[in-house]
Amino acid sequence: MTSSPRLPDDLTDRWHHAAESLKSSAAADVPLCSGLGGRTLSGPVTAADGHPAWLRLIAASRPGGKIWEGAALADTLLDEAIPRPVMLGEHTWQEEGAAFQATLWTRLRGEVLSPTPDLSTPVDVDDRWWKSLRTWVEKVRSTAVPPGREVMTQAYIDRIPRFIPVLEGADLTVPRWESAHGDLHWGNITGDPLEIIDWEGWGAAPAGYDAAVLLAYALPAPATAAKVREVFGDMLNTGPGRLAQLVICAEIIQASERDDLHARLRPYAERLAADVLAPQ
Repeated sequence: MTSSPRLPDDLTDRWHHAAESLKSSAAADVPLCSGLGGRTLSGPVTAADGHPAWLRLIAASRPGGKIWEGAALADTLLDEAIPRPVMLGEHTWQEEGAAFQATLWTRLRGEVLSPTPDLSTPVDVDDRWWKSLRTWVEKVRSTAVPPGREVMTQAYIDRIPRFIPVLEGADLTVPRWESAHGDLHWGNITGDPLEIIDWEGWGAAPAGYDAAVLLAYALPAPATAAKVREVFGDMLNTGPGRLAQLVICAEIIQASERDDLHARLRPYAERLAADVLAPQ
C-alpha cells in the first residue's frame, strides 16, 4: 500500500510559471485567491492581446478526473449563450508526484454577489436578473451530460441518513437526474451583468439540485431565500426537488465538521431539512 504523493504547499511560483507559459503577464506581488483545500490558485493577468484575463491553476496528484476535465467540457458542451467566462487557453505539465493544469479565462465583467458561498445580507438585483438566472439554470438542465460525469452518486445519497437520521430506512432513489452546475452558490454568481463561474464540477445531479443549493446558501438572508423559493418553486416543490434539498442539507451538515462556513450554516440546513420532511 502506497500513500498519495504530497502536493506542493505553495503554488505561487507555479502560477507565475503558468502565466508566462500562456503568454500573459502579472505583477510579482499580484494578490492570488486560494481554493479547493489549497489545491487551486487564481488571479488576474493581462493576456497577450492586452485584455484583462483570469488565470486559474489546479494541482493534483495525477492528471485527469472530474475537476481536471470539467472546465474544458463545460466550455465545449454548454450553450454559448449561458453567461460565463470564455476559456482563452490551457497549459498542463507534470512534476515528480504532481500534475498542474492552468486555464486562462476572460475576466468577469461584474462582481460576485458574495465573498463567501453563503449570504449575510440580501442580494441587490432586479427582477430581470432573476428571470435571466432562471433561464440559464433551465438551459443547463437541458444539456446532455457526458457518461460517467456526476456531481454526486446514488451511493452517496443512500448514505445521507448518517447526517439526517430521520431518513434511516427511507427510499432515497433519485427519480430523475439532470445536468447541473453543481456548486451554484452566491460566490459563483455575479450581479450586473449576470455571469456564472467555476464550472469544474458540473455534471448529473438530482433534478432541482442547483435551485436547492441556491436556497440553502441563501437561508441566512431570508428575503433572498424567499425570492429563490418564488423563482424556482416549481423545481423545489416536487418530489425530486425536495430530495435535492435534503441532499444539499446533508452535504452542509457533513461539511460543518470540517469548516466554519458550513458550521454556521448547519442550523439553517437542519431547519430546512425538517421543513422539507414535514407533512405536506
